[in-house]
Amino acid sequence: MTITNDTQQLLVNNHQLRPTEPLEYRAIGRLWGKYVPSESLIYQGQLITADGVMLETNLAKRASKLVQQSQLDLSLDYLWTVYPRTPFKDSPTKLRVTLINIRNEKEYTDSVKTELQLVADNFSVQGLVVYQDLEQGIVLVKIHQKPQRDFEPPKDFQLRLIGFLPSNSIKKFWNFSVRRVGANLVIQSGECIKFPSREQSSTSDILTDTTG
Repeated sequence: MTITNDTQQLLVNNHQLRPTEPLEYRAIGRLWGKYVPSESLIYQGQLITADGVMLETNLAKRASKLVQQSQLDLSLDYLWTVYPRTPFKDSPTKLRVTLINIRNEKEYTDSVKTELQLVADNFSVQGLVVYQDLEQGIVLVKIHQKPQRDFEPPKDFQLRLIGFLPSNSIKKFWNFSVRRVGANLVIQSGECIKFPSREQSSTSDILTDTTG
C-alpha cells in the first residue's frame, strides 16, 4: 500500500529503492547528512543528519576510498546510500549505518539539494518477521546476509522497526517501506509476500500512520 496523502512522499516514491528479486533479503536506504570522521580513524565516525541526529557510522570500501582520496569536501552534506543496523535493545545506540556510496553532483544548486533531501530518510527492508511487540509497536525482521567470500559463513542480523503488524505476522516474509524518524526506523507501509508453506499463500497490506 502506498501513502498518497503527502506531497513529499509522492516525490520520494519516484526514487524508491526496490528489491531486485521477489524474495530478496534486503535492508538499504538513503540519508542526507555530513560525515565527520573520528580523530583516529577516517573510516569511522558520525553522520550528522539534516535534523541534527548523530548516527554512529563506518565507511564501506567504495565510500572510504572517496573520502581517503580527498575527493569529497567533508564540510558539505551529501546523499549517502547506507546499510542500517539497530544494535541490541540495551545499547544506547538505536541506529547505526554503514555508508556504501554517495550521490556527488557536479553542482549543488538549491534545486538539486532540495531534490536530494526529498529522497533521503527512506529505506527498503525485506525479510522474515521473527518478533513483534503488539503493545509497544516493535517489529524485528531477520535479514539473511550472503557471505562476500565462498569460505565465509552466512551472516544473519535482526533489524528493529517501529510499527504494528497483524498479530499472525511472525515467521512470514514481509516487504516494508520504512522511514527514518529521529534514530528510529518507522514502518510506512508493508506487504506480506510469503507465508509458510503449510498456509495458503496470499498477500496482506498494512499501513502505519506516524503523523499522530
